[in-house]
Amino acid sequence: WDKGKKEMSKKKGVMVFFFATLVVFLLMDGAVGSQSLRSIPVVDLSRIVKGCPTSEDVEAIDEGCRLGFFHVRNHGIPRAVIEEFDAAMRAFFALPEAEKLRYARTRWNSRGFANNEFTKNTRDVKELYDFGHVPDPSKPFDAEENVVMDGYNQVPAPFAGALTAYYDACAEVCARVASCVALALGLEKDALEPIFGEGHTSYLRLNYYPRLPPSAERFVANDQDLDREDRRRDDDAETPLSSLDGRRLGVNRHFDAGGITLLRQDPKVAALQMNLAAHDDDDDATKPRWVDVMPPPPLDDDDFPLTVNVGDMLQVLSNDKYKAAEHRVLATTTDNVRYSAPFFYNPRYDAAIAPLRNNDNEGGKPLYDAFTYGYFRRRRFEGDFENEGKPEIQIAHFKKKLR
Repeated sequence: WDKGKKEMSKKKGVMVFFFATLVVFLLMDGAVGSQSLRSIPVVDLSRIVKGCPTSEDVEAIDEGCRLGFFHVRNHGIPRAVIEEFDAAMRAFFALPEAEKLRYARTRWNSRGFANNEFTKNTRDVKELYDFGHVPDPSKPFDAEENVVMDGYNQVPAPFAGALTAYYDACAEVCARVASCVALALGLEKDALEPIFGEGHTSYLRLNYYPRLPPSAERFVANDQDLDREDRRRDDDAETPLSSLDGRRLGVNRHFDAGGITLLRQDPKVAALQMNLAAHDDDDDATKPRWVDVMPPPPLDDDDFPLTVNVGDMLQVLSNDKYKAAEHRVLATTTDNVRYSAPFFYNPRYDAAIAPLRNNDNEGGKPLYDAFTYGYFRRRRFEGDFENEGKPEIQIAHFKKKLR
């Protein structure tokens, strides 16, 4: 009996190991929908932010950019700056609706509050607030010198200090990461400075994802495209978020327009997903494989991991060595609300965006025609603001037809 019991226990252990291994394989392969991608790199920025990256640091950044997403630790943003920013974000979205609408975005000013944004012609289930670059910080936000193509910052006075401090800290981190990206592309360390240096047009977005109304559903299907299969043709910009029904995403699938995005996301609420099949060349490329992108848990009270993803401009500049990460955000469940804050590290308006010569593809040819970032940004905002029934501008519009 004892011998038989041991044999049964041994067989049971083998079976458990087999099924555990199978599950891990499926998760890593992306074959199971809406699962966590366990292999997203975590990069230590301690040397990078000091301006002295090692070859191992460059390789780590290269690995993350090839995937499209990676997490970072030891980024140098002080705990106090992050905590004050988090508190300001929650306090702003807790304001009465009428108060938030005093800072509403318009067709002529993309800075400020909105609860009616569209992505891929579908209504986002979120509120947002945008805060952008300030050419002359010594002058008021609405001074003539600080009114740019995107408009000017509309900031409630109590939040200006926290937003500015966090914005400046994110810009510094992104500049250090960009210098490491240049090295990973085989360029000089400062090769991206003329594009992203002084005069960069980055902006910080605050997001609040409220609970879904009872009539709506949290859309999590792994193999369907909400834009193509369930477009809400009756959506408009005036319908309150609390009245939206049917199948919903927090934000539909999209690529970020800038260079890189530095994201502060809620470590307790799984909502961000990336599409592993976005750039597949085979026949299944149109079938998405969505996987969760959750930051690693903090190591201690001073550890605030951030998430980085590749945007359209870096894809062009790298001549497709690095591909922009397609991603989406799930609608929030009835049990949670979610806050997030992406910092979009964007080029100068007048920057010419084209493949960098040192990083041509295998055939030695640039894959994109040149364009200015300002033109691209203006057209992208037009698609964000209202459902006009037109596709958003994409970098594919500038792709060369090579023979």
